[in-house]
Amino acid sequence: MGAVLIISLLGLLALGVPVGFALWLSGLAGVLIFQVTSLTQIAQSLYSGLDSFVLLAIPFFILAGNIMLKSGFARYLFDLMQSLVGGVAGGASIGASGASAIFGAMTGSSVASAAALGRVMIPAMGDLGYPRPFTAGLMAAGGTLGILIPPSVTFVIYAEMAQQSVKDLFIAGVVPGLIAAAAIGLVAFAIARRKGYGKRAEPFSFQRVWQAFVLAGPALAMPAIVLGGIYLGIFTPTEAAAVSAAYGVLVGMFVYRTIRLSDLPSIFIDSARSTGAILFILSGALFVGMVATLAGIPDFIVNAIKALDLSPIGFLLLVNAVLIVLGCFLDGFTLLTVITPLLLPTVNALGINPIHFAIVLTLNIEIAAITPPIGLNLFVITGISGTTMQEVARGCVPFIFALAAVLLLLTFFPGIALVLL
Repeated sequence: MGAVLIISLLGLLALGVPVGFALWLSGLAGVLIFQVTSLTQIAQSLYSGLDSFVLLAIPFFILAGNIMLKSGFARYLFDLMQSLVGGVAGGASIGASGASAIFGAMTGSSVASAAALGRVMIPAMGDLGYPRPFTAGLMAAGGTLGILIPPSVTFVIYAEMAQQSVKDLFIAGVVPGLIAAAAIGLVAFAIARRKGYGKRAEPFSFQRVWQAFVLAGPALAMPAIVLGGIYLGIFTPTEAAAVSAAYGVLVGMFVYRTIRLSDLPSIFIDSARSTGAILFILSGALFVGMVATLAGIPDFIVNAIKALDLSPIGFLLLVNAVLIVLGCFLDGFTLLTVITPLLLPTVNALGINPIHFAIVLTLNIEIAAITPPIGLNLFVITGISGTTMQEVARGCVPFIFALAAVLLLLTFFPGIALVLL
């Protein structure tokens, strides 16, 4: 039964069937053919699985991300970071990475971050002498920080699937997120310096920094309010998601005045559609995970790993290799929802901290987002940058290696991810 379930799922995905439908059809095939449980029991279990206060954070974080996208927060953040590196040839590449990290702490979404930042930074960096393929690759990679630096929709979904604390996952994501941002920025700066990009940098000015800071202040306050409130215990991650959405509306309408009352219905509708798609996929993943458990697939994986006598590090290295290959053909959300339920029993059996595993898994998803031919950020940046998919993919290559280096670092040294816990 396990083989039928996996083959049917991979076959449907290969045929281009949407992820949610592929998951549900595979699960239904397993139930109807092998009679492992009843459809009534499946419905009851899925209802209880999705009836979760934690999952309420998903629509609010998605809504907040769409509000940030519409409000133009990215422009003010980039102007601030650019003012700090003024006068340094190639410094805008570091500024772009820093802006990506800060914006990632607002949206929780890789695609939203890449889209918002790309629209602002690619033309601006082009005016400073950076070629489009380079900036397109940098923005595609920078966008991935949105799912590692908290708050992160990926962490919320993983928390529900693995029964972990969202707050602990958010805390654990801070240091790895900053390391990943630093790696992307340093690689970008090294390339810019070696190839002579960005020689038209504006001179440093304290007045310019202050002016940019005043404009970016309301945007900068958002991650401070949301994350600070979570870490200080003022509100839960779900409540923080609602606060971030409300704060974004207020700043967008009354401070930056980039959002009108007439814009809100379309923002809400887009957010509802995205939420519906995510929850439909998540329900399918829970369904397949339930059927896979009844079929004994997780037990088979645990026994196979035990037979190989792999250490926890050896297992994680094997998982990294498999996920990097799968990431070339599956999007990150599929990796998260399909792979996680299958591997968690082995993670627990080997004594691997599930929060450390979440960081490793998320880094793999980041790499998948910029790996051709399926990487979602590649499509997003291609659509807004005026470059070809091949140019964006080539521009991403150095950053794929940078993120892979961070992945190996965090694989071998789990204490880095757990240091704040």
